[in-house]
Amino acid sequence: MKTQRGWATIIGIVLLLVGLVGFWMNPVLGWFDVNNTHNVVHLLTGAIFLWAGLAKKAPVKPVNQWLGVIYILVGIVGFFGVLTFLAVNAADNWLHLVIGVVSAGIGWFAK
Repeated sequence: MKTQRGWATIIGIVLLLVGLVGFWMNPVLGWFDVNNTHNVVHLLTGAIFLWAGLAKKAPVKPVNQWLGVIYILVGIVGFFGVLTFLAVNAADNWLHLVIGVVSAGIGWFAK
């Protein structure tokens, strides 16, 4: 469960920071397009991951599994231009896929 909690905590902090930075910097790090809605999604998913990583009774495994699946789906759908309301670009889509695969992989396969 240490890997589960560790990943959820780390990705939660990263997503919260990216969500905050996105309100002042676009594109984030010069590559990742965002808008206010995209930033709020990062803040919400970051808060859920962080809660799951830090709260002793939180269902960290299902959080990693299902937020991972959601991030995979967002990454795939993003390539079809469906998520224009989130201001995603190809770099975002690839990053969402990586976050999703790592999160789901840890959720299903890590102890």
